[in-house]
Amino acid sequence: MGQSGHGPGVVTGPTVSRWRLAAGAAVALGGAGALLVGMAHGVVAVSLAGSGGAFKVTGERLEGSGFREVTQTVAEQDGTRHPVAVVSAERASVGGLCASLVVPTPLGPVTLRGAAGRTAPVQATGLVVDTDQVSGAEAEFSGLRVGLLPQGGVGAEAGQAALVRPRFTSWVVTAGSFRARDVDVTVKAGRAECS
Repeated sequence: MGQSGHGPGVVTGPTVSRWRLAAGAAVALGGAGALLVGMAHGVVAVSLAGSGGAFKVTGERLEGSGFREVTQTVAEQDGTRHPVAVVSAERASVGGLCASLVVPTPLGPVTLRGAAGRTAPVQATGLVVDTDQVSGAEAEFSGLRVGLLPQGGVGAEAGQAALVRPRFTSWVVTAGSFRARDVDVTVKAGRAECS
C-alpha cells in the first residue's frame, strides 16, 4: 500500500494531487533555470549533473587549449557505475551551445533546455566533461599524444583542439568559469533534447 506521508521516498495516495506534484516539479525546474542563468553570467561556478542520469550537450564548434582525456567511472544515485571519458580543457570556447536534461515527473517527461553562444562563443576555463559518447563532423589536434600520459593514466592530450558540431552524452560538467551571451533557458513538456 502506498504512503501519503512526508517520507523521502516516492509519495503516492489520494491525498497528493497531480497538480501539487506538478507545481513542485515546476518550482524545482524554475530554480534550476535561474541557476543556469546565474552561471551563464559568471555569477557562480558551473557544476551540472544529470540527476543521476545522462544529459545532452551540443554545439556548432568547440575550440580550446590544454585538452586531456582519461578513462574513469561515474556512479548514478543508485550506485550503478558507468565508464566515462573525462575530457578536460584549460580554456575552451563553444559556439551555438545547447544543453538539455529530461526530468521524469508525475505528468510525464519534462525537458530543461539551455542555449547560448549564438552571436558570440561561450567562454569557459577549467572545463571538465564526464562523457560516455563524443562525436563530431570534423576534428583537428595539434601537439597530440595518445597512450601513457606524463600526469598518469592512459588517454590522450593535445595543446590545441577543435571539433566541428560536437555532440556529448554527459554525466557531469564542471567549469571554473563560464561566460555566455544570448542565454535562453526553457522548460518544455515532453522530450525536446538538443540534437
